[in-house]
Amino acid sequence: YSYCDHNLRNNLTTNLKIIMSKQINYYELDELDATAFQDVLAKSVQQIELAAEPSKSLDNLATTLFADESVSKLLLLLARLPVFSKDFEELLRDNLEVLSILKKLKFFLNLKIRETLYLLVKLSVASADEKKAGKINLDTYFSVDPNAPRVEHLIDMKFKTAIKNNVLFNSEKKEKREEYLQEFAVLEKIEPHAVYPTSIYRQSDGCTVATQDSQKIEAVMSTTLTSSIRISSHVLAFDNSLLAEIYRPLGRAIIVLDNKLDDVDYTFGEVEFATNRRAVMGMEQNDGAKFIKITIREQIDRYFSHHKVETKILTKSGNEVDKDMENVQEILIDLKKLGVMRNEPVLVVGGGVIADIAGFACALFHRNTPYVMLATSIVAGIDAGPSPRTCCDGQGYKNAFGAFHPPVVTLTDRTLWKTMHPGMIRHGIAEIVKMAVVENRDLFELLEKVGPAFLVKTKFGTDMSSIENVESLNLEEINADCERVVGMAMESYVRAEFGNLWETHQCRPHAYGHTWSPGYELPAGMLHGHAVATCMGFGAYLSWKHCDWIDEAQCHRICKLINDLELSLWHDVMSDKAIFHACTKKMVQKRGGNLAAPLPRGEIGECGYMNDITDPELSRYVDEYKAYVTDGKYARNGYGIQPLLRDVGLDECATEATAMVRAEIAHDEHEHKDCVHTHNEEKKDDDVVPERSVSYQDWIKESQADRNATWKFNVDFEKAADTPHAPRFPHHTLFHKHAEEYATSQTTVVSNNIKGAAKVTTEENLFAPCMVGSLESQFLKMFAKASKAKTVLDIGTFTGMSAIAFAEGSLSAGQAAEVHTLESDDTTARAATKIFGSCEEKVKNSIHLHHGDAINWMSNCAESDGMTFDIIFIDADKDNYFQYYSLAMGDTGLRPLLAEGGCILADNTLSALVYDEDDSRREALHLFNQHVKNDTRVEQAVLTLREGVTIISRV
Repeated sequence: YSYCDHNLRNNLTTNLKIIMSKQINYYELDELDATAFQDVLAKSVQQIELAAEPSKSLDNLATTLFADESVSKLLLLLARLPVFSKDFEELLRDNLEVLSILKKLKFFLNLKIRETLYLLVKLSVASADEKKAGKINLDTYFSVDPNAPRVEHLIDMKFKTAIKNNVLFNSEKKEKREEYLQEFAVLEKIEPHAVYPTSIYRQSDGCTVATQDSQKIEAVMSTTLTSSIRISSHVLAFDNSLLAEIYRPLGRAIIVLDNKLDDVDYTFGEVEFATNRRAVMGMEQNDGAKFIKITIREQIDRYFSHHKVETKILTKSGNEVDKDMENVQEILIDLKKLGVMRNEPVLVVGGGVIADIAGFACALFHRNTPYVMLATSIVAGIDAGPSPRTCCDGQGYKNAFGAFHPPVVTLTDRTLWKTMHPGMIRHGIAEIVKMAVVENRDLFELLEKVGPAFLVKTKFGTDMSSIENVESLNLEEINADCERVVGMAMESYVRAEFGNLWETHQCRPHAYGHTWSPGYELPAGMLHGHAVATCMGFGAYLSWKHCDWIDEAQCHRICKLINDLELSLWHDVMSDKAIFHACTKKMVQKRGGNLAAPLPRGEIGECGYMNDITDPELSRYVDEYKAYVTDGKYARNGYGIQPLLRDVGLDECATEATAMVRAEIAHDEHEHKDCVHTHNEEKKDDDVVPERSVSYQDWIKESQADRNATWKFNVDFEKAADTPHAPRFPHHTLFHKHAEEYATSQTTVVSNNIKGAAKVTTEENLFAPCMVGSLESQFLKMFAKASKAKTVLDIGTFTGMSAIAFAEGSLSAGQAAEVHTLESDDTTARAATKIFGSCEEKVKNSIHLHHGDAINWMSNCAESDGMTFDIIFIDADKDNYFQYYSLAMGDTGLRPLLAEGGCILADNTLSALVYDEDDSRREALHLFNQHVKNDTRVEQAVLTLREGVTIISRV
């Protein structure tokens, strides 16, 4: 048996039998005999129940169970079976907990013994009572006993390691050990997934045929994934093991967290101290319990601390404005720093944006890294969370880049929705409406019943305070209806999505409302749900008017539900027909050459796909639709409540997105004109194409609009507020590749003095990146020349390149240059002395090297009646920039060293961005930059030269 489709293999074999002489079978699994397997399972469960005595130590339990004939037969049979197959799922459909456990036990060879013991005991409990399986005490299997190091060492081993090292069985069980070892050797060949899995959540297969000479090869390849979804209340309660049983065996949890979950304005709520349950009306609570007010982030901390799991939390923005490739890259860099392994599911906690970008990062990291999704919003809970479509925005369009990578586990918990802004609840409901309209009529009717009155008002039954005193209402029934809405929405979603994981076809009902809205959502600054709602209303209108698939009454019923739920039927951005037409083009590209717009067809709850509509027709229908929904028949003339990101306190990028879309539209129009010109004119061989002569303003419009689509207004009207840290910057240099190389290539070649400094620095194996380099040395030379500086203080000599540059610049301005350079390191000071000695005579005589502590030298100089300096160049240890600046400005009680009309140049000031986040110098530079910014005695400009040079002068 192989995972490969047997019919396909047989057809290939038959059709190619004349020329085919080779066929590659990748795996040789056993066929599933349902009756025999059920018998083995029942016998092993019985033996586990007998062996799992509370008083038995884990090492004795391991020896007993792994030596038992029934249990070992079950484990080795699972290793050979296609547990990710449809037949296996069908066999165990009546007990999904058992199914989930068996899919993990297939990989028992690669699991720690303690985890396998836990799964076996859980299997025996789940076989009798599925609900009790989640109540097993994890501490029994995962707590470390310091008084039994031998036992802990054993059960912390992987099973295959323990067998190979002969530490599990005594001599009496020699035959059982040999049986396992023989099976290991066989499994490496017939089913390596069971022995050396990359992760336990995916498997691959293939079917390949070739001609005798291998000049023609045809192959079919597949990957099978396993994913679990649990809709559960109080996922973060101490007694809820859903997360603990994933991360307790790993010992740590790498968490990508939506930053709003650490914000008291968003997620501050009461949590029962003893249980870690969030207080929600409509669900069970303990009378007289003590409650504390904490954020969801703090609730997560308490949960994992209780379960003795170390956490590394990566807090990221969950706002649409930050849903870009740069933030995906930030997550990738963090995962690399933390050494995340491909068998270690990352925990993603947050709403739809975090689900998208963190899932995308996991798809890219190690080519695929598993992740678990704990959804804290409605959009994430029933749509973006379980979705395989991970993504980020780009070029002004929603979800422009992405990968197909579903979570291995999705957890949806209504209790985490209680603190959500009502506007976020409302916008999340749109993703439920789409499934109701084209996939589930019962859900549509339930939304009509409970949605307008209760979903937003009670936050899906988690807060009944606004209606608890209304005697005519049955709160339990309302709560049950809210729970049903979530369950029905999730079922409808997976029915539409999970059979088409990689979008291999475009009959995708869950894309209803997502055909044109991706083009105008970002330019309008709309919440995703409101944008989708407008597109759903318009889609219903097209189904009625253009396709004749539904009648006016059905169209009105759909629009009325959207409107009653306070979502948008119309937004004025929809009047921009150019955006509509551009999005049609983009969607046809995205959907493989078809528009395939899902629309209601026949009856509510059924779907059809519109593939053909012209731009003029689309424009006409948009105008008609606007008149239809804004003529007064719908509340608020079809407009939604709080439809914009800013309405719920979130940032938006409407200006930038509009600029990007406009630039792309202009570019496409320009390309179209060129194409028409090319086809309409016959070009002769001897034609000479003249250079295009256009005005500068026309050139700006035609050629520069696209390049500057992401331009932001670059004049600040107010001083920037101070921040405790510099912003995240996921790069180690300021420039794109080759930018500095090009700038250097177009800059005057440095002098022989500078070349000599570079040569000696390299020959003596000193850290060459500390040299200021060609570009900056030429800048320093020209600065000294332009300012006609006579005296220069160079703080931080290294091997002398900056001192030489200053001396050359001052001399070329006709000044009697005097450069004092300070260096504390013995090795570099010796190298600098050697380099200065080999310089031209006039340069050598202008430089005075002082070997010692820079702060002491500057203090002594300030205490004397000595010189002041026209230029003070700060390029020494970054932690002391503040002190160097203070001495230069005379802030220490001593006279200032900076001359009247002089300038301070501070080097590496933008290393506040490029240095590692845990480097103290990064923070020191950020604080220095802010200190200078706030110093009213000076004005300054930060130049993006190399790693940043700040020019500072007195006002």
